[in-house]
Amino acid sequence: MKFGMFVTLEIEGHQDMDQHLRELREQVLTARDAGFDSLWLPQHFLTGPSMRQTATSPMLGWLAHLAEGMRLGTAVLLLPMLNPVLLAEEFATLDHLTDGKVVLGVGLGYRDHEFASLGIERKSRVGRFREYVQAMRLLFAADHVTFHGQYVHLDDVSLSIRPKNPDGIPIWIGGTVEDAVKRAAELGDSWQGAGAMSMDEMKRWWAVFHEARIAYGKSTTYPRQVSRECFCGPSMQQAIDLARGPLSAKYTRYAGHGFGGFSGGEDGFRQFAHDRFVIGDEAYVRDELQRYRDELGATEFRFRLAWPGLPQAEVLAGIRRLGRIAATI
Repeated sequence: MKFGMFVTLEIEGHQDMDQHLRELREQVLTARDAGFDSLWLPQHFLTGPSMRQTATSPMLGWLAHLAEGMRLGTAVLLLPMLNPVLLAEEFATLDHLTDGKVVLGVGLGYRDHEFASLGIERKSRVGRFREYVQAMRLLFAADHVTFHGQYVHLDDVSLSIRPKNPDGIPIWIGGTVEDAVKRAAELGDSWQGAGAMSMDEMKRWWAVFHEARIAYGKSTTYPRQVSRECFCGPSMQQAIDLARGPLSAKYTRYAGHGFGGFSGGEDGFRQFAHDRFVIGDEAYVRDELQRYRDELGATEFRFRLAWPGLPQAEVLAGIRRLGRIAATI
């Protein structure tokens, strides 16, 4: 079973970015030393002024050096808003920097202001997404690429550097509705789910993905990653007390983007967190992860272990506890 850490790039607007980067470095090195296999980075644009977030591409380059030997992935890049040629160039280079251990996780995006500010019509996002994946696959695989679509036009071109992996770079596709999951089965190498899906939702979407893979004649051997908000505390009650405030604030912000949320207070948090978050002491967290492994056939986990407002000492202690659990599953 592989364990990965979702690297929290965002901080509250009043916080010091230099301190945040120092804390990120400490978290990453602690995860590496605790036996974590991978690091995963998100992407959003124009999050200020209340929240600040570092750009994903330079952070990937920094982490490739800092966390040598670990796999690097994205969860997810907002593909329709990006240039597929530039992205293919960057990830081919990252593939060499990580010794072939990079995963390109991509999704459609959902925030209207991001599309508008980057000059991309939201209604074009599915068409762009399909063409961009197809074009990047060709660029990863061949030295003479010609591709003409509605959004991408290439005439006998070659990447400046091809990926280290001759099979190209794995592309994992995120989505939370049926069309997106089926698109992931058609175009991607695996599917990425959101961190607040219930067990029933994940069972449903993995079944949709698997059945679509069969229908498209694709391989039915693929990674099954489970994404969770996770905090392993010194006791059940302390874990809930420490995580409730930072996670409540985060999901209240999500609700502002139409992405769901929950009512305030400990009862509301407990009800929403049940079967969605993994928060508790070591025994509870171990049991939950074994349940995901057994019921979903999970082959790896991606955990978000830090949120604005959770003290650094508690983040590091939680990472180390989870590392101990990883060694036993």
